[in-house]
Amino acid sequence: MPHMKSILRFIDICLFRSGPDSLPANNQLTQWVLLCYFCVSVLMNQIDMSMRISLWIGISDLLVLMAFLYLLLRFNHLLPRYQQTLSAMAGTGSLLGLLSMPLLWAFHQYAEKTDAANFILFSLMLVMFWSLMVTAHIIRRTLETSAPKAVALTMLYVVIAIVLNGLVMSGAT
Repeated sequence: MPHMKSILRFIDICLFRSGPDSLPANNQLTQWVLLCYFCVSVLMNQIDMSMRISLWIGISDLLVLMAFLYLLLRFNHLLPRYQQTLSAMAGTGSLLGLLSMPLLWAFHQYAEKTDAANFILFSLMLVMFWSLMVTAHIIRRTLETSAPKAVALTMLYVVIAIVLNGLVMSGAT
């Protein structure tokens, strides 16, 4: 039952009703959501990549998330918020990843059918935009900063993740 409460809190964060401070600073919860985040990442990448590449990207995603948040919070002298912020990012990332997984699968299956592919691609873009806004929301609440600064930090995180995942993919093939 405690996991259900946590899932509801992650949903509240995804709906911008609460922030990472609504989560307990709990090692068990953090480990659980990091495992979920890794598994969702691997499953999403499995749709169109080999298992080996998917595993490496899952590890890369996890390490980039953990390192980025650690450095961001250390730089801002807010390291005590690390566990809650990491749990919030991994938990909401897992939920939104699960939401986008059927869309990714459908896009992969129907890529040649223009009308269906366009609708699916648009839906994927909406979920991606929502995910970026949730990340910015978590960063804004954690750092107690302005929305533009939180969006800029979110974009920095995304660029770093894309570059490092690209390096991992090129090295894993």
